[in-house]
Amino acid sequence: MTQSSHISTFSLDGVRMAGAATDGCAVVSAETAFTFEQTGNVVSARYRGGDIVDGYLIGRLSGASLHFRYVQADKNGALDAGVSDCDLERLADGRLRLVEHFQWITREGRGTNVFEEIATVSDPTCT
Repeated sequence: MTQSSHISTFSLDGVRMAGAATDGCAVVSAETAFTFEQTGNVVSARYRGGDIVDGYLIGRLSGASLHFRYVQADKNGALDAGVSDCDLERLADGRLRLVEHFQWITREGRGTNVFEEIATVSDPTCT
């Protein structure tokens, strides 16, 4: 089966991701896990782990682009928010990668994070 390298539609519903590369002014890390939901082109995710106590994002997906706003609470007691523009791509193994270009609203800083889909492992002993 041959497909064009341009994929116009992604579904993030039920996808779990973790940080693969994070910017120095980011609070998320490889220990931060995101769980996405999607209804139509509206995407949301809850995220936790590492220095994040709880976080939430909501945005809109258009083709391979995702624009969202996020709010989060970290272990240091900070409550912060920002905006992100992201590009989605599919890795050679079929997992999704999200490249996020973020801008803090509540504090100084901007940067780029990369998140990759957490591969699901099936257990052949479970039936």
